[in-house]
Amino acid sequence: MLHNFFLFAVRNISKNKGVTFINVTGLAIGLAASLLILLWVQDEFSFEKFNLNAKNIYRVEEDQFYSGAKYHVTVTPHPSGPVWKEKIPEINQQTRINRLPRILFRQEDNVFFESSIIAADSDLLKIFTLPMLKGDPLTALSSPNSIVLTEKLAGKYFGKTDPVGKTLTLENKYQFMVTGVLKDLPKNSLFNFEGVLPYSFLKEIGAISNSWGNNSIFTFVLLEKGADINAVNKKLTDIVLENNPTTTTKFLLFPLLDIHLHGQFGFGTNNGPITTIYIFTLIAIFILTIACINFINLSTAKGSLRAKEIGIKKVVGADHKGMIIQFMLESLLLVAISLIFALILVGLFLGVFNNVSGKHFNLTDLLQVRFILSFIIVGLLACFFSGIYPAFYLASFSPVKVLKGDVVSGKGSVRLRQILVVVQFTLSVLIAIVAVFTNRQFKLLRETDLGFNKENLICIPMAEDMKKKYYSLKEELRKETLIQGVTAARSNPVMIGSNSGGASWDGKDPEKVVLIGVNTIDYDYVKTMEMKLVSGRDFSINFPSDIAKDTTGNFLINEEVAKIMGVGDPVGKNFRFMGIHGTIAGVLKNFHFKGADQAIEPMAFALTPPSNLGNILIRLTPGNIPGSLKSVERKWKEIYPEYPLQYTFIDQDYENLFRSQMRLTGLLKYFTILAVIIACLGLY
Repeated sequence: MLHNFFLFAVRNISKNKGVTFINVTGLAIGLAASLLILLWVQDEFSFEKFNLNAKNIYRVEEDQFYSGAKYHVTVTPHPSGPVWKEKIPEINQQTRINRLPRILFRQEDNVFFESSIIAADSDLLKIFTLPMLKGDPLTALSSPNSIVLTEKLAGKYFGKTDPVGKTLTLENKYQFMVTGVLKDLPKNSLFNFEGVLPYSFLKEIGAISNSWGNNSIFTFVLLEKGADINAVNKKLTDIVLENNPTTTTKFLLFPLLDIHLHGQFGFGTNNGPITTIYIFTLIAIFILTIACINFINLSTAKGSLRAKEIGIKKVVGADHKGMIIQFMLESLLLVAISLIFALILVGLFLGVFNNVSGKHFNLTDLLQVRFILSFIIVGLLACFFSGIYPAFYLASFSPVKVLKGDVVSGKGSVRLRQILVVVQFTLSVLIAIVAVFTNRQFKLLRETDLGFNKENLICIPMAEDMKKKYYSLKEELRKETLIQGVTAARSNPVMIGSNSGGASWDGKDPEKVVLIGVNTIDYDYVKTMEMKLVSGRDFSINFPSDIAKDTTGNFLINEEVAKIMGVGDPVGKNFRFMGIHGTIAGVLKNFHFKGADQAIEPMAFALTPPSNLGNILIRLTPGNIPGSLKSVERKWKEIYPEYPLQYTFIDQDYENLFRSQMRLTGLLKYFTILAVIIACLGLY
């Protein structure tokens, strides 16, 4: 019986080639778009699940409080991790992780700066599932001069030879022996490091603070199964209070599996990337709905052409149930054909999708069990929703009316098709509105006046040994006519993340606790950045007291700090911050030092020697960027012949802050076009 049903289905499909082509094309495009979104959503939810102990791994985070406002941070004090492990029985393992600044690697003639290096406790390899291709994970980080490389980085310096036992020179003075090679980290991981140094290396370079009030490193813990999270949270906080009795900070565990989609930072709370997941899931549903509506409309609109066939079959004994099964099988066959074409489309456009979404899918991802199951489920749902109404509608034709020649396409059917077309275009318009809104928002973020000129400005990270020659480079560059300004700062101007409480000034309410951002800078910072002073003056070599030495030094603040102080014009007022006592030299007009989508926060600048600076900032001549860069390269080779010149443009660094929004905008644009195309097929 089923064999006959399929024969009838094939015959009817081949009879109506035009309708079949439109049905299959619209459904295939809709299914392909939905499957691509599904692939992306599955990847977003897969982060960190490769870790065998993922459900019991947590990052220790903090809730800090400033005048009643909660500020959430994801870093902890340096000494806390080992103490927590020792005193809290629920903690099985702990590891501290500190991302290191750019480090110069040298292995014979291979010399490169590496920016993806971390320092971590040896338990890193016990907590996380990081397969080691060479070496012993239990001892790989036990020696203070050991280093573990990923497969990619090992190949970069040692080619196909076994790197274990060989040495690398870091910063032209530290010798490290390769003790292990890790398999390259999966893309769906919180981490993207390519090399691991022992945590003890931080002591050697003076990057460890024993203060329980200095929060600057990540701490991850592996808990025993069934541990009481609330109880552990209390113990974390109590132990810190024992070592820092004045703190009001609360410590808490945040699940590793929630970090990617639900991570929080700063004042207030946000829904995180999970909101994007919801948006694209809805878009996938909308696109598939539009495609299914096409199928329904075409099937019911062409129903009158099959009226006599249905009438005769009923006269000769076909029952209502059998007719429904026949039409559902026709729908199943069409959907199966559409799914095959959809899968082909997914394979053909996977590279384009990767470029737009920033993912790294390949054809083997389409063979994963979770995708195959999803593929089948989507196909069955499409078959059910697109075929159920046409099947019941066509099977309901009265044989008496049909054989008399009465019109079978009643007002109800026409009205339904009209409603469905309206629904199609409504959904298309909704997707378009989201796309336009997102595009305008992204455009606004890119074009917002940041309070400084980000164009024609390059940033060169400084290694520790480079700092002693910084003034020589600055002096030489100032002689170049194509260089408009040279300065330096601890942080990249669009990535200032350091902040602290404890600021005070004359007349301050003792109950008021504020969090103020901080950046240390060199002379000429305001001029090179093309920032504006609201009142007062810039740091000047003519005022020796400006530079921070021991516990004295002056400050530049932004308008937000002045507003918090509430003393009118604060220039000349006493100000104490970060252990420095001095006065306010000038007030800068508010500027964005994070993305323009975030509120401007209070910020203070201190003038320091090069030892406290980390990035050189050089303003190039507009219209002659290549010539300006050649001037920089020439002087760089004279001053730093042993270091390769590597730089980034600040405007590109700023755009990178919105990489996810950029991808969201691109994806929405393409899916809007697809939705309109499918809807137009249905209208035709």
